[in-house]
Amino acid sequence: MQGLMIVAALLGAQAGERLVWPKADGFVVAHQQDNGRTSIEEQVPKGETVEQWTRMITTLTFAGPLDPAGFADRMAGLWSQSCPGAKAGAPVSGARGVDIRIDCPLNPQTGKSETMFQRSVAGDGKLYVLQVAFRSMPTKDQATWAMAQLDRATLCRADSAEAACR
Repeated sequence: MQGLMIVAALLGAQAGERLVWPKADGFVVAHQQDNGRTSIEEQVPKGETVEQWTRMITTLTFAGPLDPAGFADRMAGLWSQSCPGAKAGAPVSGARGVDIRIDCPLNPQTGKSETMFQRSVAGDGKLYVLQVAFRSMPTKDQATWAMAQLDRATLCRADSAEAACR
């Protein structure tokens, strides 16, 4: 598939398991790091950086069985500690993982508002965390776009029948 990118740390992954997440149009990889147990990839719109961005798409992979709902709760707690007035929606469990939205009205580090849409997905011995963030309060259309980006990700296992996994 054109534009298809596999966003998973294959080191240590269970046989045949990978996360497939097509890259968003106009986004480029600005940062990647993998230490064998955790990995991160950050994408920003072309022309932006990981320091100066308006939207960011992040994939995190953690080795070890971790609870997606517990991870979402932990992220909400961390944001509320680091951003006065942060508000997190209740984590919502679904067939594709656990979703949460967190709004920070004024990030003390940047002086800007930030909103993150996050999906945590349990793999076989890994936790995949997908994030779409805005350095502003997103409009309804932007929020819809963020959720559509999260919905484009597919966790593929050896027996997966989804087209994205072939």
